Amino acid sequence: MKKILYILLVFLLSCLSVFSQNDAASKANNKIKGIYVYQFAKNVDWPQKYKKGNFEIAVLGDKELYKQLESAYSGRNIGSQPISVIFYERIADVKIPHLLYVSPYNKKTAIALAKKLKNDKTLVIGEDKGLLQNGIIINFVAKNNKLAFEVSELNARKKELIISQTLAKLAIVVIS
Repeated sequence: MKKILYILLVFLLSCLSVFSQNDAASKANNKIKGIYVYQFAKNVDWPQKYKKGNFEIAVLGDKELYKQLESAYSGRNIGSQPISVIFYERIADVKIPHLLYVSPYNKKTAIALAKKLKNDKTLVIGEDKGLLQNGIIINFVAKNNKLAFEVSELNARKKELIISQTLAKLAIVVIS
């Protein structure tokens, strides 16, 4: 009986270790994504009429990334605009922020939002293969097990957004 309890205890402790490692990896990944999102905001130029009021960074569906952005970047500025971080649970709730990160629910969600915000000056960030061909401006991808991103300057120009050369050089794929 002691042997069975010992085996069960070892098994439970190993599971807890895996869960805590996954949680730590998830937090680290969100921190990196948060840094990227902030740098995207700093390295894209919006039309003059969008340079007033708060600079809105919105997150759809990823509460942990929202919390990361909120704690790290609220109170900072993009140009002269104070950053405001917003969380949306549903597509129907999405307004017109400067920048919108769409968690990887599925490809259809990001494409639907790109279409919904087609005529607005919202920089939409997705995280799935093939999104640049469907209106997304920046897309997170994995390259060699590391977070990287692709950029569609073409989609940005359609919205009168200007991607800095620095940002374009850091992207692994650029569609001009």
